[in-house]
Amino acid sequence: MKHHKVTRSHRLSIVMIVKNEAKNLAISLPALQGLADEIIVLDSGSTDNSQAIVEQYGGKWHINTHWQGFGKQRQLAQSYATGDWILALDADEEVTPQLKDSILEIISQKPNDTVYGIKRIDCIFGHEIDNRYWSLKAHWRLYPRGFSYNDNLVHESVILNGAKTDTINGFLLHHTAETPLFWLQKRLDYAKAWADDRYTIGKRVSMTSVITHTFWSFIKQYLIDGRFLKGRYGLVYSLLFTQYTFNKYAILYDLIHNKAEEAFLDSVNTTSQLKIIDLSRKQSTVSLVMIVKNESKHLKSCLDTVYDIVDEIIILDSGSTDNTQKIAEDYGAKWFVNTDWQGFGKQRQLAQSYTSSDYVLVLDADERLDQELRESIVSVLNKPLQNDKVFSVARVNQFCGVEVQKRIWYTDKLARLYANQTFKYSPLEVHESLDQNGIHTEVLNGYLPHITNDNLHHFLVKNIRYSHDWAKEKHQDGKNILLVELLFRSWFSFIREYLIRADILGGAYGFILAFASLGYTMDKYIMLSQMNNEK
Repeated sequence: MKHHKVTRSHRLSIVMIVKNEAKNLAISLPALQGLADEIIVLDSGSTDNSQAIVEQYGGKWHINTHWQGFGKQRQLAQSYATGDWILALDADEEVTPQLKDSILEIISQKPNDTVYGIKRIDCIFGHEIDNRYWSLKAHWRLYPRGFSYNDNLVHESVILNGAKTDTINGFLLHHTAETPLFWLQKRLDYAKAWADDRYTIGKRVSMTSVITHTFWSFIKQYLIDGRFLKGRYGLVYSLLFTQYTFNKYAILYDLIHNKAEEAFLDSVNTTSQLKIIDLSRKQSTVSLVMIVKNESKHLKSCLDTVYDIVDEIIILDSGSTDNTQKIAEDYGAKWFVNTDWQGFGKQRQLAQSYTSSDYVLVLDADERLDQELRESIVSVLNKPLQNDKVFSVARVNQFCGVEVQKRIWYTDKLARLYANQTFKYSPLEVHESLDQNGIHTEVLNGYLPHITNDNLHHFLVKNIRYSHDWAKEKHQDGKNILLVELLFRSWFSFIREYLIRADILGGAYGFILAFASLGYTMDKYIMLSQMNNEK
C-alpha cells in the first residue's frame, strides 16, 4: 500500500523508535494515513520485517544500534524530522479517528509554545483496561519542533521549559502486549534499565521503600486509575504492573546490597578445604550426571567437590558458547551435546542414558557437596547396590548470596542418588523430579549448598522462562484455572515461602524471595489462563 502524502502549510512529522515491532506497525501505520507529512522511524536492531512494513506506508527508515536509552534515541529520531510539528508515537499505539481529527485541527495552525497531551487507553491481550470516562493521564506527544525529549534512560518525557500545555480530544489505543510473556519480558527489561540508571546516578532505596512503592502501585493502578471497572483484565493488568514496580525497586536494592560474588568466593575457599575420603571399601560405582549450558563460572567449583568420589562424569550440554566444555574435559568428563531442547526432564533422561555405573548422582553446576555429604555418599557406595530406596540430599539455597531459608528450619529435600537401572527422571519440562514409584527415600547427612543466582535480575529472567514452560506444558495437558484460584495460589505461595519456610528469617532478601515466588506463581497461571482463552 502506498502512503499518500498530504500537503499543508504547517507540516507534521510522526516520529517513532522501534525494535522488532512488525506486528504492532501493521496496526498503527494504517491509522496514520492522511495525517502525516512524513513518518520517521529509528530502529535499534530489528530482525523481523519491520522495515518492509514502514517503507510500505512511505516511512523513512533509520538505524542506530548504539543504544543509550529511550530519551536519547527519541532525540536522535527527531533530528531526522523536517516537520513544523512533531507527533511522537510508539509502534504499539494506534491513533483513533477522533484523535486524528483533533490533531489535524491543531496542526492547521502555526506552532507556538503549546505542548499537547494525548490520553491513552491501555490494552492488554486484546482487551481495553482503561475506562474512557475515568480521569486518564495525558502524555505529552504533540509539540512544535523546538521542543524535544529529555535524556532519561527509561520513563523519558518531553522537556516543557515553561511551555503552555493542553489536552487533545480523542485517545490513543495502547496495545501494550499481545501475550503475558511479551509483557513480562518487556517490562523486566524496563525495570532493569530503570534500576541501572538510578543506581548510576546514586539513588539508594530501602526495603521499606521497596514494599511501600509495590503496594501503592496496586492501589493506584486498580483503584485510583479506575481499573476495577474493567473486570478480569483490569485486575490482571494491575497485578502485573504491581509486579513490575516491585521488580524495579527490588533490582535497585539488589544492585546496592547483593552478596552473590562474596558467597561464590566463600564457596571456592570452602571447596579448597575438603578432605580426601578413603574409597578402598567401595562395592558400588556411581556416575555423576549433569546438564549444562554456559556454566564456566560455576562448573569447576562444583566438580572440585565431587570428581574424586565418582567413577565417571557425564555432562550433557545444550549449546554452550563459553569454555564449559574445556573445564569439563579437564576433569575427564564425557561430553555430549543435545540442542534439541524438550525440557529439563527429557534432557536429564538423555544424560542418564549415557551412564554405565550402578548409581546415578545428579548435580547442577551451581551446587556443591559439603564434606559431610561427600562422606554420606561414599558410605552408600561402600555397600552393595540398593534398589529398594532412593537417597535424597538437603539443599541449602543462597539467594543473591544470602542464605534466606535457614538450614536449621528448612531445606529442599531432593532425590539425587539412585540405582541407575531402576529409576529415572520424569519428562516434565520444568519442576522435573525423579520417578520413585513410591519407593522409600533416605535423606543423607550433610548439605548441598546451592548458589541460586548471581543477581536478582538473573533470577527473575529464569522465573519468566520457567513459568512460560510450565504454562505451555499444562495447557497441552488441558489444565484450567479460575481467577480466584490464581489469586489464592499466588498469595499462598508468598505465605508458604515467607512464613512456613521461614524466609522471614532472611531479612530483606527473605521478603524479596517470597514476593518473587508470588510473582512466579501468578505469572504461570496468568499465562496458562491466556493460553486457554486463545483456544
